[in-house]
Amino acid sequence: MEGNEEQKLSEFAVKINHEAKLKELLRNLNSLESQLFSEASKEFIKILKSDLGPDFLRAYVETSCKLIEISQAWEFRKGKPGFLHVLNLVGAILKHCNRNVVGDGGGGVGRALDKFARALIEEKMGDLYKELNSKEAKRQNAVLLLLASIVRRNSQLAWELAKVFDFKLAGFPKLAELRLRRKKFVDRRRKSYSTRKAFVGFAMSFLEVGSPRLLRGVLQQKEMYSGVLRGLGDDDEETVVYVLSILRDRVLVPESLVPPGLRSVLFGSVTLEQLVSISGKDDFGDAAELAHNVLLLVCTDPVNGLMPDLERHPSPLRGNPKRLLGLMKKLKATEVAYHKSLLMAVVKGRPSLGSAYLDEFPYSIEDLASDNWFAAISLAADVVSSVSDGLSFSFLDKPPAFNGEYVQNILKCIGARPFTRAVINKGLLHSDSLVKHGTLKLVLEMLKLLDYCLKSVDSYSRPNNQTMHSWESLKTQIQDEVRMLLPDPQVLLSLLSPLNSHFKKIESTTKRKAEIEIASENSVHVSKRLKSSAASEDLDILISGVNSSEVDLSRDGGIVESGGEQQSENGVGILIFIKNLWGLPQTHIDPTDGDTYFYSKILDSLQIYYVSCEV
Repeated sequence: MEGNEEQKLSEFAVKINHEAKLKELLRNLNSLESQLFSEASKEFIKILKSDLGPDFLRAYVETSCKLIEISQAWEFRKGKPGFLHVLNLVGAILKHCNRNVVGDGGGGVGRALDKFARALIEEKMGDLYKELNSKEAKRQNAVLLLLASIVRRNSQLAWELAKVFDFKLAGFPKLAELRLRRKKFVDRRRKSYSTRKAFVGFAMSFLEVGSPRLLRGVLQQKEMYSGVLRGLGDDDEETVVYVLSILRDRVLVPESLVPPGLRSVLFGSVTLEQLVSISGKDDFGDAAELAHNVLLLVCTDPVNGLMPDLERHPSPLRGNPKRLLGLMKKLKATEVAYHKSLLMAVVKGRPSLGSAYLDEFPYSIEDLASDNWFAAISLAADVVSSVSDGLSFSFLDKPPAFNGEYVQNILKCIGARPFTRAVINKGLLHSDSLVKHGTLKLVLEMLKLLDYCLKSVDSYSRPNNQTMHSWESLKTQIQDEVRMLLPDPQVLLSLLSPLNSHFKKIESTTKRKAEIEIASENSVHVSKRLKSSAASEDLDILISGVNSSEVDLSRDGGIVESGGEQQSENGVGILIFIKNLWGLPQTHIDPTDGDTYFYSKILDSLQIYYVSCEV
């Protein structure tokens, strides 16, 4: 009992304190003295932001359900310098939703605040427009924050505001610009004001609510959302994460019911470039990853309006391949991992986009001595590989025309315009091992794509199949065409001429290692017998034909490769590139690995060539 009484006394004391402070603040809010009014509004906001805020607000609404004192302050201060404080206070009050207000089980406080917000929408928009036209960033920010607070209360208020708000208001789109509206020195420091962050919050608040009807309606305000998305590249990480998270969770989901055409408009070329820029920032952490994930959604899922899906029934999606290609060419795919990942995802199983990208390949492959050549040729090989991965003929109920778009796009991937026979032959016969490996990788991926294509054709060309002859004819036409696109097999065969000496070298190296190991064991035995008396002598011992300069006569019996340290370092560096190219493990690096893999891949290429082209 005593505990309950103490609690009641404590609650009573808090209530008395709230009432006293509330009376003081409300009295000063309507004071003629600007200083008292300003301090009262700031203190009110401070209390609302504290842990006592919900309880304090409930006490106020219970004594004045129509917020009379706030309305009076609004009318008295509008058009005057102090009006800014009223706007900030109203925005802080409306931020409190029903669930934030203590003891509001019946929702009375929430309903009172909703009613007050609705009155602002119906009666006070003119006052707010004047503030937005003031060209003073602080006043404009106060309005935008207040409006965002109204929108976030519930979807009904958001819809009502969206219907009446003048999105064509002169100067409104410029509020999205990241520029300094006003500068002044405060405490010897330059203080800057910008409206962009508040503008972004207002625009995105409509999407936060998540109502499908509201989304479809408000996204028609293309200029507002264009302003938000076009400036993302200059925003801080927090703003980027805020915007992209809402787009991912509220718009780019089936539940949003936003049609592909409207989604496509939302992600125009400039917006896509901004997202690409963000995904390429090493120091942007979560924001860079989120930008990449949003790009993957937007660029690969046809429902988002960019990726075509002409097989979709009943309504094929034409998408916007031109915009996609423009984006693909601007990716720094040889430098940024996220960019390469996006490129591979876009072309995966899509020969139309793969061939278009290779046809306008954004890297020069003419200068084989260029520092970027190996990265460029490796990227081209990966593009061809990605096109092959996921490629399907299963949707074809009859043989496609040889001159049709589908077959021609596959052939353009196998023999892309920049990668002519002359360029490939030059690369295969080059003296630089990286150039040879890079070129061979591209050739092998082209042959794998051809092999998959012809095997798919064979699977349809079965006996007793009415279209068997048509499929066989298509196969012959494809084979005839690729023979002119791919390098002559004699070039590949000529690369095998050093193969015999290569294996002799491997055999010799293996034998030499075995001899050195025996020599090491014997040298340890000799050193033990000679002990310290032999330490001062210049030993010149040949054991099993191995010179002592190659054998360490110390106690650990290690091997010393004379004069080979620098050469070994260079060789290992090249081998790392080669193993990365072929996707091989880096656990063990042998100097002969490079040549061994090169010859094995030539044999793989020749096998596919002779089987597929029937030469």
